Amino acid sequence: MKRTLTAAGSALAAIALVASPATAQGETILDRQFHSDSIDPQFVALGETCLTAASGDNPMACEEGLTGPIPELGEEKGYLLLTDESKFAAGGFVYNEAIEAEDGIQVRFAQYQYGGTGADGISFFLADGSENLTDVGAMGGSLGYAQHIDEPGVDGGFIGLGIDAWGNFSADTENRGNGCPADQRAPSFLQEEGNRAPDNVALRGPGEGDEGYCLLATTATEEVVETTDDGTIYGTDFPDSVRADSLEEAKRLVRLTVSGHDEPRVTVEMDFLNGAGWQTMLETTVDHEAPSSYKFGFAASTGAATDVHLLRHLSVRTLG
Repeated sequence: MKRTLTAAGSALAAIALVASPATAQGETILDRQFHSDSIDPQFVALGETCLTAASGDNPMACEEGLTGPIPELGEEKGYLLLTDESKFAAGGFVYNEAIEAEDGIQVRFAQYQYGGTGADGISFFLADGSENLTDVGAMGGSLGYAQHIDEPGVDGGFIGLGIDAWGNFSADTENRGNGCPADQRAPSFLQEEGNRAPDNVALRGPGEGDEGYCLLATTATEEVVETTDDGTIYGTDFPDSVRADSLEEAKRLVRLTVSGHDEPRVTVEMDFLNGAGWQTMLETTVDHEAPSSYKFGFAASTGAATDVHLLRHLSVRTLG
């Protein structure tokens, strides 16, 4: 079932920039907690995306009747809600203002996936800043970044990070990996329909339309966890789960660092708030010249299996 995202209303916000403790150098470009009832006009909200702190006729208010254990609507210190727990839901947003890429950037955010049966996941992506970025890519296993069957990926896509509860983002099925060289294809065990690696983190690279968005790195392993009528479920080299049963247990901090080189180095770290601190999940080099500027976006979706998907504490900094 196709999940189409359309723009929702947005309102002006007067939120001060706050220095991030994660990086000692560089400049804070954006620091948004999503606690309030408004977002910047550069944010284009898509699909079901709403602010749980908003209420009444506010264009960013969540609709009544949402499904699942969502945060209390209208309460202060809210969340950006991408999807509730209903089936075949989709939400996301894009930030349609260019950010200089020369010095590299670091993006940090808190993500929450919980309450359902573990699908699909949350993505963050960087796109070429020269694009008029008004939409995300294909949903489902492509998590709003890559192509999916006959649906295109995000315009001018450069890097797509999938925090993938269900496990299809690493798989070159459903037309993902189309046009990619052999060394940027999914492992052979994730090229067969129905095979997936749940509770996984992966990076996909540059793409346009229905070509590219090639797999750069994944925590998926060849360990067979279960064989089902639909396909084989594989393991993942991962220290914890990307999701939880409840909101109280679901917070995960994510930090993505992209160097300023022509072929940038990308590092993905996560803090599971279990006392272990930041842990490196993935490191890879993008074998492609970086654009001179970036725009970015987030997306989340559910299918027959579901979860609630929330965001908070977004910070974007330069490295130079």
